[in-house]
Amino acid sequence: MKVELRIESLVHGGEGLARSLGRVVFVPGAAPGDLVEAELREADGGRFTRANLLRVLAPGPVRVPAPCPIVDRCGGCPVQHVGSVAQQECKRALVEDALFRIGGFSKDSYELAPLVPSPAAFRYRRRARMHRAASGQWGFAGRASSGVVPVSECLLLEPALQALFDQVRAAAVELGGLPDVADLGLDVADTGAASLDLRTVKPPTAALRKRALALLGKVLQLRGATLGPEGAPELLGEPAIADAPGPAGLSTARFRTRADLFAQANRAATPLLIGAALEALGPAAEGRVLELFCGSGTLTLPLLSRARSVLGVEFAAASLALLRKSAAEAGLDGPGKIRLIAGDSAKVTQGLAASEAGTLDAVLLDPPRTGAASALRALAALRAPRLVYVSCDAPTFARDAKELVKSGYRLSRVVPFDLFPQTAHLELVATFLR
Repeated sequence: MKVELRIESLVHGGEGLARSLGRVVFVPGAAPGDLVEAELREADGGRFTRANLLRVLAPGPVRVPAPCPIVDRCGGCPVQHVGSVAQQECKRALVEDALFRIGGFSKDSYELAPLVPSPAAFRYRRRARMHRAASGQWGFAGRASSGVVPVSECLLLEPALQALFDQVRAAAVELGGLPDVADLGLDVADTGAASLDLRTVKPPTAALRKRALALLGKVLQLRGATLGPEGAPELLGEPAIADAPGPAGLSTARFRTRADLFAQANRAATPLLIGAALEALGPAAEGRVLELFCGSGTLTLPLLSRARSVLGVEFAAASLALLRKSAAEAGLDGPGKIRLIAGDSAKVTQGLAASEAGTLDAVLLDPPRTGAASALRALAALRAPRLVYVSCDAPTFARDAKELVKSGYRLSRVVPFDLFPQTAHLELVATFLR
């Protein structure tokens, strides 16, 4: 069924929202203010349905030409057709909407700060993960059911990362391909050193290992690679890479990461996020701080330059090993300064409740997109006077914020960040007071 729709706004995920026949309709590729012709998909009987965009009848005031030639197929940049200022306004509104609808927070119950924009709208990613397309080429998941869309150039990659991708692809072709590799992870430090993750479903064969080693010899900036299934890779060469000593005024340490481990992708915007987290901690940053989901130290290393002591918890032992090395190298691991625990954040926090309750000045957490629901009850038992929550997903954050309020905390301030321009994702830093 074809309909004309006026797009009202963007929703979580980057689709345009419109209304037709009493239903909310989600339209990928539409911009706020657009008048579009769309084809409704088969109704599911609920209040919502989706539609395929057929053509834009009259563009809205925030629609801009998308510079990427495959934006209509690739799912990586679903809001590239929306102007940067409008993207930022929409993302701030999405935070406010999630807190109201999911968390039950009225607009006047907390402070929502202006959104902090990324220093660059394109060419900002220092790391990326590509998937193998049916053709054997590398790309990103496509829109709807189009599978993996091959990509030769991505406008979000920093020039150094694009160059690495080009060289890895060319070298792999010379070697006859990388059979059994399902995902290709790439990361480039600000020193130029690069890391590669060759992810497989099954343990790698001897032939694939030989080709991976040959690949390292052909791409000179590669320090090493991880090879194998997620969570249990083999290390080839030295896959850990280190940045120069971290952002002026934030840390004297060199942040380390690997292409198979989590790290923030927007190099220029990450210092802004770190600064906001430290500001949210306030004077508590100089006390005893528990940090959950600490990874390899994006927030931990700057915090160690200030805190009396930091207790860091992270599931990935490999990330903690990199954090330990960076802290030791910078002289931030003095007696009683840092204690790191490998394990599930919820279980570890439950175990700390008896010994640490009432002793902490603050808790800092930066969970994955799924949030920290399982750790909230244990967090409340610690009775820390200040809690700083860094989130990359507004809906799960709103859900967790509601539970923290039930546990005796008050949401004081939320600062949203546009760390992922051209995508529907955002980051935020929230302050809770007990």
